[in-house]
Amino acid sequence: MACARCKDLCVRYTITHPRELRKAIQIGAENIADGTLGEVVPDSPWVSVPFAELAKGAAWDDYIEYHFRCLHCNEMFWLHAETYHGSGGYWEPKDFKSIRENIAN
Repeated sequence: MACARCKDLCVRYTITHPRELRKAIQIGAENIADGTLGEVVPDSPWVSVPFAELAKGAAWDDYIEYHFRCLHCNEMFWLHAETYHGSGGYWEPKDFKSIRENIAN
């Protein structure tokens, strides 16, 4: 269950364009910087670019997948998108019951 710190992040934000991906990356980075989220790095990451580098403007892989955890309530989030063919992706909570709205751009 999301807490007051991360409830605004509990949306399914559709990514269909590079500017939307940049916005999702920025939101993730801002929430890491303010202590709301922490990155969760899987044992076998699918990406070659660390999120911190991506947030600084590094080029993204053909497929990106980053995982985050609220440092206050442990709600889990992920940012994933297929960028090579442009099929897009989402920023969303991992628990679909936590999604409070869908945002399509």
